[in-house]
Amino acid sequence: MGTSTSNRGQNGNTPLVPSWLGDNNDGDQKPEQPQPAQPQPEQPQPADSKRFSAPRSNFTRYVNSGGSGNGKLHRAASNYVRHSLGGSQNATTRLGSARNSTTRLLSVFSSFASRGVADTSRDYKLGDIIGKSASDVLLRIMDFVCPDGGSTDEGIARNSYVEALSTLPDWENKPIESLTPPEFLAFAEIYMANVIEGRLVNDIGNKLFALPKDVAQVESIQGQLKDYIKGAVSDAVSKLKIDIRSIDTSQTKAIVDSIYRTAYDILSELEE
Repeated sequence: MGTSTSNRGQNGNTPLVPSWLGDNNDGDQKPEQPQPAQPQPEQPQPADSKRFSAPRSNFTRYVNSGGSGNGKLHRAASNYVRHSLGGSQNATTRLGSARNSTTRLLSVFSSFASRGVADTSRDYKLGDIIGKSASDVLLRIMDFVCPDGGSTDEGIARNSYVEALSTLPDWENKPIESLTPPEFLAFAEIYMANVIEGRLVNDIGNKLFALPKDVAQVESIQGQLKDYIKGAVSDAVSKLKIDIRSIDTSQTKAIVDSIYRTAYDILSELEE
């Protein structure tokens, strides 16, 4: 799985969407402006203390099956979105800073695809990247896309980025300017799927790190989980007819949220 942000699983007493997450827009990267004082939001009420029990139980059964019980995985994911998180909107909001990281990534990629590497490098102050390998350039912008931090969602965002890079070793030999719009979009899909996976594993998949002991079986389970979530993200992108070359910068955050919401909707519907 590779996630360095695993924990013992979510406590059901925590709110569906913690108040400290908010719905900020720092992914838009606009200059900060003084904001008027806002009234303090009411403290959210604790949610059902057992809301993670059913999906966690199904996920554990899936792991114990060695990856053969796909129905248990589907039920775990569906119940997780519907009951544990209260639907796709809450699930998306709960991703926290990972949403903003995705917005920054999609903004840069959209600019690469529509305006070219040179103009994008100048506007985002990326330095001399013409002729550099795609892997090197993406490593260079990682701190911009996924600032290092201590919270779980920041750790998930950064780890998801590193994992996405590791799945594309051939990009070490591809100049950044040779990448096509579909390739930029494919990376974004892998990254978003990793974010959803990282959040799910931290919430209900704590048993994955202990069972089973057979390495090949663990790899098989991880591969199935990744493919399952990646399929939902790809279907969401296709359903929304996302064209990375025509994304309006002012709408990037809304587009990112739409993709996450639609992917979560798809996961919630695939119970069988």
